[in-house]
Amino acid sequence: MRVIAAIAAVAALGLVACTEAEVDQAGADVEAAASDAGEAIGEAAHETGEAVEGAVNDAATAVEHATDDNPATTP
Repeated sequence: MRVIAAIAAVAALGLVACTEAEVDQAGADVEAAASDAGEAIGEAAHETGEAVEGAVNDAATAVEHATDDNPATTP
């Protein structure tokens, strides 16, 4: 009977060790996913900033041309 209890204890410890390894792997996976998401958000923010800058520059040029009193410099 003690042998069966010992085998059961070893099996339970094996399951706990497996579970800890899986938890550690899941933690690493979550960390990697969060890092990737952070990089993607940063890249999207940069691209958005570039687009806004271009739109503002285009609007400023349009206003400049619309308010230019010299017909020779207005397209």
